[in-house]
Amino acid sequence: MNDQSPGPRRYSENEVGLILRRATEMQRAEPTAPDPAGLTLAELEEIAAEAGIDPALLRHAANELHVLRPPTLGSRLAGAPVAIEIERTIEGELPAERLEELVPTIQAATAGQGTASAVGRTLTWSSRTESNSSAQQVLVSVRDGQTLIRIEESFGGLAGGLFGGIMGGVGGGVGFGLGGTLGGVLGSVALAVAFPVMIVTGSYVLARSIFTAQVRRRQAEAHTLVDRLTEQVESAIAGERTGLSKGDTVAVPPG
Repeated sequence: MNDQSPGPRRYSENEVGLILRRATEMQRAEPTAPDPAGLTLAELEEIAAEAGIDPALLRHAANELHVLRPPTLGSRLAGAPVAIEIERTIEGELPAERLEELVPTIQAATAGQGTASAVGRTLTWSSRTESNSSAQQVLVSVRDGQTLIRIEESFGGLAGGLFGGIMGGVGGGVGFGLGGTLGGVLGSVALAVAFPVMIVTGSYVLARSIFTAQVRRRQAEAHTLVDRLTEQVESAIAGERTGLSKGDTVAVPPG
C-alpha cells in the first residue's frame, strides 16, 4: 500500500486560462464588485507571485506592452500593420531640463529629417522620410511620478508606393498588355485572361512580402530605440536620486 499522498494538482496553461476566464465572469456578475473590467498592476503582481512568477518580470512585460490597434482590412491585405505604436512607462520623473539630452539618441535612430520640440515636461520628435514612405513621432512625457515613452509610426506611404507601383506598373501594365498580345497572337481568350491574373497575383505577393519585411524591420528598430531611451531615462533618474546631475563629479578624499 502506498502511503504517499498525491501532491497538489497542477493545472495546464489551458486550464489556467479557463479558470481565470470563469473567475472573471463570476467577478463581473457580482453587483458590488469594484471595477470588474480589468486588473491593476498590483493585482497582477499578486497573481504572478501566487503562480511563482517573478513580479519584476511581470512589471517588465507590462512596460513593454504594445498599444494594439484592431487590425484593419488594409493591414490584413498588406500583411503587416500600416501603423505601429509602442509605449513604455518608467517609474520616476525625468527632470524637464534633461529632456533635450534624449534628442541625439532619437535622431541617430531616425530615418529621414526630424524636428524636436519641448513644451513644459513633454518632448516631441517628428520625422518623415524623404520619400514620404513613413512618418514617425517619438513622445517623452513626464507626469504623476512616471516618465512615458511612446513611439508612433505610420507606413501608409510605403504601402501605397509598393502596392501601387508594383501591382499597377508590373501587374497592370505588363500583365494586361502582354496577356492581350499573347492571347491575340495565339487566338486564346483564356490565355488573354489568365496571364494578367497570374502576373497581378505574383506582383501582389511580391509587394506584400517587401512591405511585411520593411515593417518588421522598422518595428525592431523602434523597440531598440525604446530600450535605449529607457536606459538613458533610468540612468538620469537614478543620478538625480543620488544627488548627482550631468557633469557632476564625486570628490575622493586623499588616501
